[in-house]
Amino acid sequence: MTNRIAKDEMALLMPNSLGHYFQDDPVQPDVESPTLFTRVANVFHWLADLPKRQAVLAELNSLSDHELADIGLSRGELPMVFDADFAARRQETRLANRVQNGQAALV
Repeated sequence: MTNRIAKDEMALLMPNSLGHYFQDDPVQPDVESPTLFTRVANVFHWLADLPKRQAVLAELNSLSDHELADIGLSRGELPMVFDADFAARRQETRLANRVQNGQAALV
């Protein structure tokens, strides 16, 4: 008498030996790389915004350490001001501090 075992059951019975053979291939999302036109446009946008960024950094560098602390920055964080990841981490930290202090978590 032969009993058939489903591959899911086999993977459960022998997790360390054959389980990797029965796993489905992970689906890779279709992430299109930016086209050449998009890359060139991004470079032009970055170059167009460069004088504004330099003006903002010059203004922030002219502030005292006390004034920077008032707006929640330190002198070491100034080069990261335009980094999107830095802004997201700061926003998460601010919201967590508000929740911890019992304030309403308003954006």
